[in-house]
Parts: sequence; C-alpha cells; structure tokens
Amino acid sequence: MSLPSPAPSEPDAAAEAALAEAERVVARLLPLTTPADSASLDLQEHLASAWFRQIEVLHERDRPADAVRVIDALLAHFEPGALHAVEPVFAAPPLWPWIARALCEKVIALGALGRTDEALALAQAVQRRFEQAEAPALREWVARTGLEEARLRGRAGATFARVDMVRHCQALIQTFGRDDWPATRAVVARTRAWQAHLLAQLDYHEEALKNYTALHDDLCHATEPALQEQAADALHAKARLLEKIGRRTEARAALQTLVHTYADASSLGLRQTLALAQADQMLGLALDRMAVAEEDEADADADLDAPLLAACDALLAQHEGSTDTLVLRCVNQALRLKAEVLRERDDEPTDRMQADALAERQWARFADHPDERIRGEALRAMIDRLAFGDDEPEQDVEGYRMVLARMGDATAESLQPHLARARLLQAWALRCIERQDEALDVLDALDQRHAQSSDPEVRLQVVYGRTERARILRGRGDHAAALAALDMPTPAIEAPDVTLRKALAIALDLQADLWQDQSPKAHPQQSGKDASGARIEGVVTDAQLHYAEAVAALFERFATDAAAEVRVIVAHAQYQLAIHWRECLQFQRADDAYAVYLQAFAADREPRIEELTAAAYLNHAYLLMMLMDREADALPVYDALIARFSKATSADMRDTLAKAAASRLTCQNRLQRQGVAVNYGDQYEDLSLEQRDAIGATIERGRVLAVEGKHREAIACYEEVLNAHVESLHPELRRQCLDAMVRKGYSLGTLAQREAALAVNDEIIARYGNDLSTEVEEDVALAMSNRAVQLDKLGRRDEELQTYDHIIDRWRGSAVACLKQRVAVARYCKAMTIADTDLDGALALYQQVIDTCLRAPEVAIRLQAAKSTVNRSYRLRNAGRYDEAVACAERLLQACGEETDKDIAAQVVKVRIGLARACGKTGQTARQVETLEVLLALPPTALDATVRTELLAEYRQAKPTSTAIGKAAHALGSWFGKKK
Repeated sequence: MSLPSPAPSEPDAAAEAALAEAERVVARLLPLTTPADSASLDLQEHLASAWFRQIEVLHERDRPADAVRVIDALLAHFEPGALHAVEPVFAAPPLWPWIARALCEKVIALGALGRTDEALALAQAVQRRFEQAEAPALREWVARTGLEEARLRGRAGATFARVDMVRHCQALIQTFGRDDWPATRAVVARTRAWQAHLLAQLDYHEEALKNYTALHDDLCHATEPALQEQAADALHAKARLLEKIGRRTEARAALQTLVHTYADASSLGLRQTLALAQADQMLGLALDRMAVAEEDEADADADLDAPLLAACDALLAQHEGSTDTLVLRCVNQALRLKAEVLRERDDEPTDRMQADALAERQWARFADHPDERIRGEALRAMIDRLAFGDDEPEQDVEGYRMVLARMGDATAESLQPHLARARLLQAWALRCIERQDEALDVLDALDQRHAQSSDPEVRLQVVYGRTERARILRGRGDHAAALAALDMPTPAIEAPDVTLRKALAIALDLQADLWQDQSPKAHPQQSGKDASGARIEGVVTDAQLHYAEAVAALFERFATDAAAEVRVIVAHAQYQLAIHWRECLQFQRADDAYAVYLQAFAADREPRIEELTAAAYLNHAYLLMMLMDREADALPVYDALIARFSKATSADMRDTLAKAAASRLTCQNRLQRQGVAVNYGDQYEDLSLEQRDAIGATIERGRVLAVEGKHREAIACYEEVLNAHVESLHPELRRQCLDAMVRKGYSLGTLAQREAALAVNDEIIARYGNDLSTEVEEDVALAMSNRAVQLDKLGRRDEELQTYDHIIDRWRGSAVACLKQRVAVARYCKAMTIADTDLDGALALYQQVIDTCLRAPEVAIRLQAAKSTVNRSYRLRNAGRYDEAVACAERLLQACGEETDKDIAAQVVKVRIGLARACGKTGQTARQVETLEVLLALPPTALDATVRTELLAEYRQAKPTSTAIGKAAHALGSWFGKKK
C-alpha cells in the first residue's frame, strides 16, 4: 500500500527560527553592552530579552543543558563580580529581576538534568539573597523560585518531604499572597494549586478538593488571562481528583462545567486546559465503553459509540488547527480513538474507510512532529490501520516496511513499544503469505533492536517475537533452533504486568511442547501389561526428562500467579505432563505429576482450572486403582473429588461426579474382594462378599433365562432380589437392585405386560432418579426411554412426549456417550411422534439431532443423525420443499458417504434414494441420474429387489438412452443372471 508522506513540522521550524533569531540578536548586542555597567539600560534590556527568548525555546525543545549554558552566559555578563569568591560584586538593583529570573530558570534546567541537589541549593540561595525584595518584578521571581523548590522537593522526596512542602507553599502564599503584581498573583495561584496537589498525594483528598474549589472560586471572575488559566486548571485538577477517588459523577460534572465555561476562550493556556478537559471526557467515555465490552464479552453497545464519537469530534472541531504541542497531543488521541471506534463499530460500509482515512491523515500531518508523544500517537494510529484494516497481507507487509523505513531508527523511548509491535506484526503478515524466511529476518531485527530493553511493553513484543520464531522453526521440524529462540532470561515481573507474564508463561509452555514433540508417543498397551499379563517396563528418554524440567520451570515461576489466565497455562501444562507419563506407562511419575497438580490447584476457584482439577482427580484415582492396583490410595482421591465439587451444577461437572461415584463404588467392591474391611457408611447394614456374590449370581441366572426367552422365570429371579433388598440404602445393594429392576422392566415389556412394565420404569425413576453415578444415570435414562416405548404402545401420546422432554432437558448437556445417545433417540422419537401434527417442530428436532450428532465419534450416536436426516429429507420432500431436502441429504453424504458401519450405510442408501427423487423434482436431472447410477451400482444385498426395480424405472425415465439402459441392464444381468 502507499502511505501518505508526513508533512514537515511547522512548530519545529518556527522554534528553530526563533532560536536562531535570538542568537543573532545576542551576537549583535553583546559587544555593544560590554562591560554591562557602562552600557545603556535599553540595550541591556534588549540583550536580556534575547537571552531569555533563547532560554524559553531551549526549555520548549527539552534542551536543559544548552539552557544552563545560555543562563551562565547571561549571569556572567550582567553580574561578573559575583563570580569572585573573596569579594563578590553584585549587579545594580535595576538588573536584579533579570538576575533572579535567570537563576530561577537555572533551577528549572538543573532539575530537568537530574541535578536536584544543585537546583535546590541554588533555589534556597536565591530566596535568601532576595528575601527582603520589594520591587514587584523581583518579588515575582523570588516567589517562582520558591515554587520551583516546592516542586522539586515534592517530586523527589518521600511523605515527610511533601508535608514540609505543604508548609513551604503556605509560607509562600502568606508572603506573596497580597501582591498586586499580576505575574506574582499568577505564581501564588500556581503555588496554591501545587499545595492542593501535594495534599492529594498525601491522601488528604477532602482538603485538596477544598483548596481546588477555593482557588477556582477566587479566580473564576478574574480578567487577567494568567489568572483565568489558573482557575480553569484548578477546576480540571479537581475533576481528575474526583475521578481518581471514585466520585465519577461529580468529576464529569466538573469537566462539563469547565468545557462549557471556557469553550470560547482564546488564550493559549485556557485552550490547553480546555483540550485536556475534552480529552478527559473522551477517554472517560472510552473507558466506559471498554468496561461494557468486557462485561458483556462483546463489542461495546452502540449507544456508547455515539457519545464517544461526538466527544472526539468536539475536540477535533475545537483544536485540530492548533499548533501547540500540548493541544496537539489531545488532537492526536482523538484522531486515533475515533478511528478505533469506527473500525470496531463497522456499522456502515463507510466506517472502515473513514477510520483508514483518519489514520492516514494523522500520519501525513504528524509522523515527523518534533514531539515524541505526538509521533507516537501517529505511529500507533498507522499500525492499527495496518493491523485491523481490510488490506491483504501483502499490502500490510509493504505498509509496515514503509512505516519502519521512516521511523524505524527513532531512539525515543516512548516510540520503542510501537516500533517493536510494528516489526512483530510485519513478521506475522509475512508468515501469513508463507514468506517464512523473511519473517525470521524481521524477527531477528526485532530481537537485535529491542532485546535489551527494560520497558515492559517492549519486552512483551520481544517475548512475542521469540515465541513466534520458535513456532515457525517448530513447523519446520527444527526443534533445536526453536528451543534456542526461547532461551531468554525471564526477570521478575511486577504484578501489574499480566500480559507480559502471560506471554512468558506461553513461551515456557511452548518450550515444554517442543520437548514433548521429541518424546515417545502413547504406548499401544495402555493397561501397562503385555499379552501374558506381565508389567511392561518403559524407558525414560532424555527428551522426556527435559519435557518434565520445562514444565517444572513453568510451574515454579507461575503456579501461584495472581492472574487466572496465567495459572490456567500452568495448570494445563502440569495436567498434560501427568497424562503423558501415564500414556507412556510411567505410572509412578504420572502419580507424582497428578499429586503436584492437585497440591497447587485443588482449591483454585478459576472455572477453567476447576474443570482440569476435576479431571485430574478422576484420572489420578483411575491410575491408582486400575493401573497401579492401589485401591486404598485411590479411594481418598475419589472422596476428595466428590467433596470438592459436591455443590457443582454444570452438566460436565455432574457427569464427572457421576463417574466418580460409580468408580468409587467399584473401588470399594475391589477392596472388599481383596479382603479389606470396607466401610460403605456407618448408616448401612453389613454386606459380606459372599452375600454380594450370591445376589449377583441370582441376577445373572435371571439374565440367562431371559436370553433363553424364559422371561417369567427371569422375573422371578429379579423379584427374589428386589423383595429382599429393594428398600436398602446400601450403595452396592442399590446398584444390584437397580440392575434387577431394569431387567424386570425389559422382561415385562417383552411379555407385552405394558402397564406392569410402565410401573417398574416409573419406580426406577422415582427411586434412583437423583442418584449421582454415571452407571445409575444410564439406567435411569434407559428406564425413561423404555417408559416412552410403553406409553407409545398404549397410545398415551401426551405422556410419551413429556417423557421425551424430560430426557432431553435432563441430559442435553451431558458429555457421556450413552446419555448423549438417549437424548438423540428422544429427539428422534419425539419428531416421529409429532411430525403429522407439527411439521416445523419435527423438522427442528431432526435438525438438532443432525447438528449435535453427525460428527460424533460414536457410531451409535452418528446413526441417530443419519436416521434423522432420512426422515427430515423425506418430510421436506412430502411438503414440496425439494431444495431443502436436497441440502439436507447432501450434508449426510458429505459426512457419512464413505461410512463402513452397515446400519449407517443403510441410512445413506435411503438418503441417496430421497436425494435422487428430490433432484428430479427440482430439475437437477444430471444430479438425479448420477445418484441413481451410484445406487444401481450397489451390490444386490444393499437394495431390496422391489426398490431396485423402482429405481431402474426412474433411471430410464430420467435418462432414456440406449447406452445408459444397456449399462444398467448389463449390471442387472451380472447380478441376477445364471452362473457360468
């Protein structure tokens, strides 16, 4: 893309011209006024004015060292005798105001150079020398020097120094507060403002607010511009303090008063304060908008866009033509913020175009401005334009190249975060267009230029850059170089730098991933035993040890981080390490890894970590019980899981708790079988192993009888168990009775004893519906499904539909495959039931099954999606909605066209038949013929002979060519002709 060329800076040129002119005047007048005591006062005044103009410009240009040089030259000229240490001779009284002013300017310059002690000593010397001054022009500079002392000590000192400076300011106010000299009155006003500022820093907020209010009230009706400016500044400072202490409504009211009062002001100082107040209004609205966006996890409400854009426009309308640096900083903030809002809003087609135009206008005018903060805003605006615009990556790459060509060598500290970001974004754009080598070169430049920076923002971009470099190299398989890219120091980061800490955590996590890439994969025998039952002894590789070390480094650094988003990275890495050790049959290492995880994160309330923690508990217990034969150690892990999440309500957590409850019971049973005295609970009756086995044998006998078709005898076996134990609360007896009851209900249904079967299913639901166990929930869901079947047979449609709804509502969010299947079947059956009376409702239910089950890994669940597709397509064809029928059928063919499962394959055949017929109705003859040819080419077992005959007739009608018919006939002959 072509970026606009920045315009030359007018303020810069004007300042340099003023400095050069002042130097010429000094050079011309200095010989005419030397020695000073013999020159005319007029010439001396012209010379002093030129020197002071030099000093002013040097202060504006942030050149304090040059300012000190000029000040010393002025002092040496007007008071050379003062340099004599033994008998100093001071200047005549008419020159004292110039001397005092020069010394005050030197205090300011020394402070800017960091030479605070010299500055303070000089400030005190000036006040002592002229403490008896009576001339108004001299008293002005004595007062100002005292104010500069208060500022220096207040900025550099601790609390006690600020307290002293509050008193010092009060003394200045008392000493100079009655002066009528306008400039001195302005200095006193600034002193009162600084005193209020110090009080605010000392957390005397109410006292500070009173001082700001009094200052504003005292001066708001003044006619002198300097005093008007102090009144406005006091109101502005009050508004900012109110905002800081959370009194936002009062703060914004104060800002609005300021903006309204001084909207037509013309003096530079008032225009500056007005611009700052409007910028505060604008940024306050931006913060409101951001807060709403974060709370809603969506873009800010459009109602907040409008006032923010209006605030930007108001500031720009007032100030965009200014040349003042402070005002232009506000203007640049408004330009960039307006472009950002327009780009994010994107309501109208012109929004993005307008945002891009604003950024380009800002770049053209301000990219070469002498003020680094203004250049920084222009640079940030152009980077945002490239990063969030609609250009192709190739254009972005060129845009970043041009930006860096103009500003890439800038050394200003405030620009470095933006320049580092530009290099990073350029590398990302290059990677998007597969120019990986160039991306690596840009990332090298980023690292070389910025790696030594201590600025957190720059450091963040460096970490991002090294991480990106590692990812590119990882993609190339160069793990050694990728690890080298991530080999960087990670100094302690202050708590507020969450983004940087997260970036460092991601880098360390990637380091662990790189070692995991080089580690062995999961062992095919996950039980840890070979075919003979012998334990498989795995070998730990160096890569695995490095992987564990990398996770340990990440864990040590960030496991207790205050930010949840950082801890999530650590938790996931530690959890994955435990899984890796388990899958590689390093069970003891896995045990240790789970223990480390649970010790660190068991009590963590971050929802994403809680999900991992529940899984860690469950997997750890499974490892101990099933893979390490340590049931006694597994049981307390199950207990800890159930206790930790007993009040959880989410579907996923309920599934986990159900699995834990079922596994816990298995663990207890295994312990009992090992001869361990198991306490199922003090409230339960004793149940010996022999009793448990006898009950199980009775149920098994019933199962065998049912398989043989002897359902009445089977029911007798089940009732033997139920009559003896159905009222027991013992968890194992409840499990056994539930099994017997489910089997009894099935046998009753088989015998067509519908009401009796219905009663049994209702009892299952009533007795076990609230149990928290996967095994129990699966049986309850089965009972509900069987209940619906019996209700269907009895013709009780309303109750049948209610049962389907209960199944759907209860388990719609479950991740357990069996329960997901029950939900899919319930939706499918409900759709079939209501299809004749509520077609749209049936179509929606079929669609829900398709959407949730078509890509499921379980064949039984995918089968429900396939059946739903067949029925939905059929219903759409019958309703004359052929295009929708075609789209529905095509979706199944795309997902399952090559399915090998015979049941799903049969549904695919049915949907092809429907597709061919729907295509025939929509005039898609070619597609119809193509589909029929596929069907007619199927083996004899795939199509019923009658259906094949119907399809052949449809094929002949759609494509009545001898060649096609001959091919089809040949196919038929090859299938049904005599064997040779």
